[in-house]
Amino acid sequence: MNSNIQIIRYEECESSLWKNGGGSTKQLLIWPKGTGLSNFDFRISIATISSDGPFSLFHGIDRQLCILEGEGIRLKIKGNDLGQSEEIILRPNDPPLCFSGETQIESKLLGNQILDFNVMTRRGNYTARIERIECKGKIQIEAKDNSAQQIANTLPIQFLLPLAPISCIYQGEKIALQSYDLLQLAETKNTTVGCLTLISRQTTQLIRVCIEAIQP
Repeated sequence: MNSNIQIIRYEECESSLWKNGGGSTKQLLIWPKGTGLSNFDFRISIATISSDGPFSLFHGIDRQLCILEGEGIRLKIKGNDLGQSEEIILRPNDPPLCFSGETQIESKLLGNQILDFNVMTRRGNYTARIERIECKGKIQIEAKDNSAQQIANTLPIQFLLPLAPISCIYQGEKIALQSYDLLQLAETKNTTVGCLTLISRQTTQLIRVCIEAIQP
């Protein structure tokens, strides 16, 4: 596999059951590697929610959430200091919900269990942007050089998560991605990664995540 890309196979990721029994999580990526839930800089995961209940709190973390499968979820979000709350419904194909990890949220499933996609970044250190893209035929994804960044030797800047099987070509190498495999495009300082070509005979949706370090 080319050193400028990394593929994290969804089926190979371990599933961790929640302590309250309300679901489970597959952690696709955490940075820096080997860190835990208390000291990571960013984290990408997919969770199965099988019962109603509160969201876990993550202090100092900004979160983004998308629904991948299931009917959806109703979220009661606690608002200001007066205790005012709002309710929203999040379904597949909706834009990502952005919220702080300190926010108190109660969730209620609209049907059976759901599968959701989570991106977490440490506030003040990193920012994340999530968008959905569609591929039918061929499209190209370009990773731009960003040599001003100073994150060790390699900087992950783009991640692609296909919602259905899809093929891609990178520097002449053909790669098959299954549903929810995470493809990471990385950059080496002063080196442009190039283009990744996605190929699909049927309309296939992908989630693209761009994570950037905040410069001091």
